[in-house]
Amino acid sequence: MEAAAVSLALNSVVKPAILKAGRHLRATPFTLLVLVLFVGLSLAAGSFLSGPPEPWLSVAGVSLDGLRAGEWWSIWTSLFFTTNPLAYATAIMMFLLLLGLAERRFGSVRTAGVFFGSQFACVSAFLLVTQVARYADDGWLSRMAGTRLIGPYGAVLATALAASALLPTLWQRRLRTVVLSISLLLVLYVGHAETVVGFLGALIGLAAGWWMQSSKGHLHLHRSTGREVRNLLSLTMAIFAVGPIVTAAAKSPSGPLALLRDVILNPLPTLTQLESNCGGTIDVTCLEVGRQGYTGPFGLALAVVPVVLLLICADGMRRGRRLALGIAIGVQLVVVGLSTIYLGLFAGMPRPQGRPHVGMLNSAVVHLIPLVVVPLVLAVLLFVYRGHFRVVSSDRLRRRVFWLVGLTGLTLGLIYTAVWLASGGMDRDGGLLGLAAELARQYLPVPLPGVYRKVFADRDVLEVFLFSYSGTVFWLVALVGVWILLIRGHHSGGLDHQSRERARTLVKSGGDSLSWMALWEPNKYWFNTEGTGGVAYQQHGHVALTLAGPFGAAEHRGHTASGFLDYCTRHALTPCLYSCTDELWPMLQPRGFRRVAVAQETRLRITDLEFRGKEWQNVRTSLNRARKLGISASWGRYSEFPLSVRAQVSEVSEEWAAQKKIPEMGFTLGGLDELDDADVQCCVAVDEAGFVYGVTSWLPVYENSVVVSWTLDFMRRRGDTFPGVMEFLIASAIQHLRGSVEVISLSGSPLAREKGEIEQQAEGLAGILDVVGQALEPVYGFRSLASFKSRFQPEYRTLYMYYQDPLHLPAMGRALSRAYLPGLSVRHSARLLRTLVG
Repeated sequence: MEAAAVSLALNSVVKPAILKAGRHLRATPFTLLVLVLFVGLSLAAGSFLSGPPEPWLSVAGVSLDGLRAGEWWSIWTSLFFTTNPLAYATAIMMFLLLLGLAERRFGSVRTAGVFFGSQFACVSAFLLVTQVARYADDGWLSRMAGTRLIGPYGAVLATALAASALLPTLWQRRLRTVVLSISLLLVLYVGHAETVVGFLGALIGLAAGWWMQSSKGHLHLHRSTGREVRNLLSLTMAIFAVGPIVTAAAKSPSGPLALLRDVILNPLPTLTQLESNCGGTIDVTCLEVGRQGYTGPFGLALAVVPVVLLLICADGMRRGRRLALGIAIGVQLVVVGLSTIYLGLFAGMPRPQGRPHVGMLNSAVVHLIPLVVVPLVLAVLLFVYRGHFRVVSSDRLRRRVFWLVGLTGLTLGLIYTAVWLASGGMDRDGGLLGLAAELARQYLPVPLPGVYRKVFADRDVLEVFLFSYSGTVFWLVALVGVWILLIRGHHSGGLDHQSRERARTLVKSGGDSLSWMALWEPNKYWFNTEGTGGVAYQQHGHVALTLAGPFGAAEHRGHTASGFLDYCTRHALTPCLYSCTDELWPMLQPRGFRRVAVAQETRLRITDLEFRGKEWQNVRTSLNRARKLGISASWGRYSEFPLSVRAQVSEVSEEWAAQKKIPEMGFTLGGLDELDDADVQCCVAVDEAGFVYGVTSWLPVYENSVVVSWTLDFMRRRGDTFPGVMEFLIASAIQHLRGSVEVISLSGSPLAREKGEIEQQAEGLAGILDVVGQALEPVYGFRSLASFKSRFQPEYRTLYMYYQDPLHLPAMGRALSRAYLPGLSVRHSARLLRTLVG
């Protein structure tokens, strides 16, 4: 029985996978043909283990000498051979995944044309680059001028990136980021001819994809959601983090960054040691003297500390952690500093007597320059997009970890200093400067290799041991601390898990339509002394910008608001109560507050709502159209949807963001991050095949721990979906929710004002906001959104901004801009300004 059950389970998993793979192969006949030729010819030539034998080289490899001899066919026949088992497996995976993907988008005939045409372009570009490098006397690329190119890497990458123009925006960006990052990493760290061809192929394919998009008017290079920006940056950081390990694993790496393994994985000798051990030569090969291996498996594990640290930071960046971003930038800047030191070291080395002149491009100095440039570019890139990382770790936990790491380093440093002084280090090593140099060197995360045994031969055993392993202890403690802060701490909810959970409990006790937004990052909280109410706010400068009114039981909200104002007074903060109802006005008016309408909330009474009459014609039409197309509304938590549905929701969101001229807004407008909440309900328009047309999310509104209403938040639809998909989703929500609540809210429309919706005339700041709302209409369509919501015949409720001193309005405006547009860069600001002026 057990055997039968296991067999049944395997059949239920394996059989569908085989059928799916079979369908994929049948849909990609050109890829299948290429794969058969590749396997057959590689086996026939015996190139699987060590590359093609001599008699096959004219067919299996393409080179400049061969082309001059008339072997023109080798440009394309070289596609079907390999040089070793790893290359064999890599090529097969590239065929199945990348070439197959391109064929499903291009079709078989078009894919064949792009594939063979790309190979010609890649070979031509490689020969051009290597000939230019030979003319410039480069010591790296010029050596490849006579190399025979074997393998399909450039052609496959070019074809795949050309086909990326036909992918959805989300997967288009991800594919391009992964392919470009990995191909660039292999060029910089490994530097073999095959990696150069692959990178050239990626560039050619990217240019072709851009050309295809621009010819159709769909070229979008700069717009993405904050979530996807974080994903792409963390992915790039993770790829480049493993570069030194890739270099260490590669056979004879020669790329510009191959030396980075010496900076990170091995200690570099000092100038004196280089002169004594290497004879004063300035060749890059001098660094090989210092590579003497590690002192045991413990030292080998420690050598990858920087890699592990950056991988932890990459995962923290994916989660939006600001601390992860700071550490990643710091590590890159440290590498820049170390590389700059060694660049100066080589530049300052004396040239040996009698040695022939070495060209500038062939010197170690020029080869070390990328060691400075590449990590500096990564650091600048992360800094530019820092606005997308808003999740802050708990202050208490952060202080504890920092104290632990700091005290560990201080204690180890003091112990070593004491031993060094006791052994006569002041006279032996040049005084305090020598001590400072040794302390700095031992905290490079590497053990003591054999090259230093000679240097420390006359020293005390304890001093040598401390020099070798003080950094070991320090970095292991630091790694554990960073892991706790960025990974383990993530599950505690960011800034302060206890405060956020306390706020969640109070929001369930009572709040208004927008109170659930108080639980979003990066809000922080103030609670009254009784613990019966709280306020969510963001601090920008000296402005405390609240999100909606106080939350908690209704009878305590006035007292809570009064206490928050007193808190702001004591801490020299300027309170700005934003998107609040008129509930607080009787309490605030006697205290000298003013108010201005900032949004109109649309509310629907749905218990007895029927879609009858002429005014509901659009809604009925959308419901009928969806029914004919076999589209239904699927309800549930975002985390409970199938992976395919969640992936499509991300695609829809990225497509929506790509149509905007500046980044998506935050504060009172949620994104994908806010969907993943156990209390938030999602409604997805999906057909029988699982294709997603649109999605909405609904935030709960509680009173005494009972859901009394729902508020519409996230709204996204595909650009090419059927008309009326949003009407269908909202109408489906009305039908789904009418059995449990009496009223739902379609949320507010920021800066959207229509005649008859506001009792008082716009004046002063209200007039300014009205003008800004009109100007922003081409960018965000606030008024169009308000007009869309009016189709549901709603009731309107005005949301206000309460403020006390008109002189603080400019600071409040800056606070609002930072809250709504946290990822707005200077470039985006300029584009927004041009749109407003236009």
